[in-house]
Amino acid sequence: MALKQESKLIQAHIKEVLSGKSSAYEQLYRAHADRIYTFGLKFFDHNKQAAEELTKRVFVKAFEQISAYPENVTFILWLKKLAVEEIRKGGIEKSEESHQANVADQALFALTEEERIVFILADVDKLTVEEIVEITNGSGDDINLKLENARKFMKEKLNADSLDDLDYKVNFLSKKSEPKQELWDIIYNKIHSMATKDLKEEAKGEVLNVGDAKITLGEKLQKLKEEKKKKEIFFKPVGVTITRKAFYTFLLVLLIAAAIYYLFFVKPPQWEVVNLSGSPSIKGGHKNIVVEKSSILEDEDFVVTDNTSKALIKIPDIGEVYLNPGSSLKRNGGDGEISVNYGGIDVVKKEGSESFPVEVFSVLIEDYKPGSYSIKVNNKATIYSASAYLLITSGAREVYLLPEYMCDVNQNKQVGIPYSLSASEEYINAVNDFSFKENKERLNMILLLSEKKDALTLFNLLTMVDKSSREIVINKLHSIVRIPKDVNPHLVANLDKGELEKWLKAIEEQN
Repeated sequence: MALKQESKLIQAHIKEVLSGKSSAYEQLYRAHADRIYTFGLKFFDHNKQAAEELTKRVFVKAFEQISAYPENVTFILWLKKLAVEEIRKGGIEKSEESHQANVADQALFALTEEERIVFILADVDKLTVEEIVEITNGSGDDINLKLENARKFMKEKLNADSLDDLDYKVNFLSKKSEPKQELWDIIYNKIHSMATKDLKEEAKGEVLNVGDAKITLGEKLQKLKEEKKKKEIFFKPVGVTITRKAFYTFLLVLLIAAAIYYLFFVKPPQWEVVNLSGSPSIKGGHKNIVVEKSSILEDEDFVVTDNTSKALIKIPDIGEVYLNPGSSLKRNGGDGEISVNYGGIDVVKKEGSESFPVEVFSVLIEDYKPGSYSIKVNNKATIYSASAYLLITSGAREVYLLPEYMCDVNQNKQVGIPYSLSASEEYINAVNDFSFKENKERLNMILLLSEKKDALTLFNLLTMVDKSSREIVINKLHSIVRIPKDVNPHLVANLDKGELEKWLKAIEEQN
């Protein structure tokens, strides 16, 4: 059975628990508690008492049986297997608290217990049938039958016309919740009690924390001495012992030597400026060179063209930059970065080349998929992409620009919302009014006029509207480019970067 492997961080926490490190218990709990607690809320009709009791049982049992954790599954998958076992065991009581359930949860509560388990695991937690078989100990055919029945029931209750629509309606209303802080204290006391129950009052030395509860202080000190000795002996090539300190000293000397070699013997790549027409010039410090055929552009130099000249900058392993008449740019840094002062440039990147940052009005433009694009700078900057995929950054704000879209940047470092090259003047005015004049009343006009070609506009709009308006933007964008199955709309509404990037990929594929 090919199941997912655990991340290295969680594997490290598990090893630390097995070796007796107390803090690792809490690290594992914090990393997974919200998902077990949310699973309990979904199953027990949003009853917090029952969800907390399930969470407590699962983690106490997991820490008690941690040595039996199977490495062929992820830790959260194992925890959910324990959760299903505890649910089937029964005896988890619900309090009489009331909860205002949404329509999706009401339908979910009406399923049978086994169908509810399977539906939550498959359509809320997004697990595969193979993973659900591992959790429930059922057969693949049995899981598929229960899932089919559950989906049919949920589609009828939620008036969903397809599985994609059902997935959207269930997950848009699905929220991840966290248990109260006190729950960890209860679990900690429980496992500490289990670990120390066999100790006697007259035991020699002091008792240490949870993982070390059966090791006396004297034994612990001896253990630390042995560990220190092992750390000092880093490795023994050809019978010679080298300590960790000596090894890192040698490594530091090696790095310094490499840095000196690079600074004095390795020259940065030369940028060649080619005269395409007229009399372009290179200026910098006391330098003022007219480019007659070709010249070298060095760090901190400017390339300037008048109204009758054009120039080409050839950048090794990156591509070419065309400088239009009446323009100026500056080379920043040896490896590759420019800032545009005024005029216009056309950037043509080589396929597979590294990112090439361009700065305008202190706003950074980088390509995450190479191609060609242009920038025109006057009182504002206009960026148009012919084939490049660009990330435009201003402070904490990130804007994505795809081929056949353009956007504006003003001198206050404000980046507008990209709009399609074929967008109407009315639509562009509404977008720019919303971006630069902060006219929130233009939002309805943008949503009303948006078509399939405007998907990227709506995607970038998400990061500019307030949280109360994100749901209507998400719904409109979903009607144009369906939200992918593995994307949680609730996390999108909270601007989770990972979930947003998945949806952006779907928009890129349609573009």
